[in-house]
Amino acid sequence: MPSWVENEAMRANRNLLKVNGLILAGVLLVGGLEHRYLYNFFTGCARIDAYELASLTSPSQRTRNFVTVTGARAVRTGYRDVEQRVEKSTGRVISSTVKDEYILLRTGGKLLLVKALPGAEKLDYSGELVATKESVRRDLLGQLSAQDPALAAMVLPFTLNAADYRNQGIASLIIGVPLLLLTGWNFLKGLRRNNDAQSSPTWRGVAAYGPAEQVSARIEQEQPGAVNYGRLQIMNSWLVSRSYFKTRVCALDDLVWAYKKVTKHSVNFIPTGKTYSVILCTRRKEQFMEQMKEAQVDAFLQALLQRAPWSAVGFNQTLAGMWRRNKAEFIAMVDTRRQKATSASAG
Repeated sequence: MPSWVENEAMRANRNLLKVNGLILAGVLLVGGLEHRYLYNFFTGCARIDAYELASLTSPSQRTRNFVTVTGARAVRTGYRDVEQRVEKSTGRVISSTVKDEYILLRTGGKLLLVKALPGAEKLDYSGELVATKESVRRDLLGQLSAQDPALAAMVLPFTLNAADYRNQGIASLIIGVPLLLLTGWNFLKGLRRNNDAQSSPTWRGVAAYGPAEQVSARIEQEQPGAVNYGRLQIMNSWLVSRSYFKTRVCALDDLVWAYKKVTKHSVNFIPTGKTYSVILCTRRKEQFMEQMKEAQVDAFLQALLQRAPWSAVGFNQTLAGMWRRNKAEFIAMVDTRRQKATSASAG
């Protein structure tokens, strides 16, 4: 039968593999849904002639919709996408930046609407065939149709995005590649820990107090009397913190300082609530935090005082300064308090 430490190590490892499996499945799902775009992104633009371009009725009709088009004439339409920075308090426009402009490119007997970078008037464009935005249909093509219906009828029913068509692929690489590397690394760790539980952080944390199986047995003996405060579990001699990916073990003898931390939250300077945490500092000069309800924080600190009355409980600037400047001095102070408590108990 697996020991307590083996069960905890396996629980954390299962969660590690489960979460990273879901991340990997999500990345693969997004990649599958965007397979056409990614295929075009990596293979680049294929040249397309005017006859084939004129035969298309939809931008998705062609698998290779990253294309290079050469026209006979290019004319600026005057329609542009402008990005403005607006001052929130007054609504005043601070700055305006032209992101792109729209050009009509004559190719064969048709006109291709091209979304291009500002000032990029030329006869050769590479980009992605996309659906024409509704705002462009309404404000640009609608006005053109009212002025010259015959000319508007020559415009193809899609747009060549030659401005920012590669941005989506670059963003996918920036996000997707690190995620794939991370999940791959975590899967390797998970598989190694499946074969060797002693390589897990949980096992190593328990083994810091002696032979892991023996320490595990002592913790398991105290489990029936354990009291839970959020994710913290306090026993007569041990403190256990169970997170999703790790179980942290700390001997009560190692705790030197514990105090309540209150964090105030606000949106636009309007208070929205508070969260409460307990901060725990150990003689190994480590510090960790556990968030819980305020009543649980107070009850936990009271339980800690009963089990380890020599430890410093509560916050003040003197203790904070001592811990920040000289942790060894802080630990020595707690050790002195413990010796006095032990002597008084023995007397």
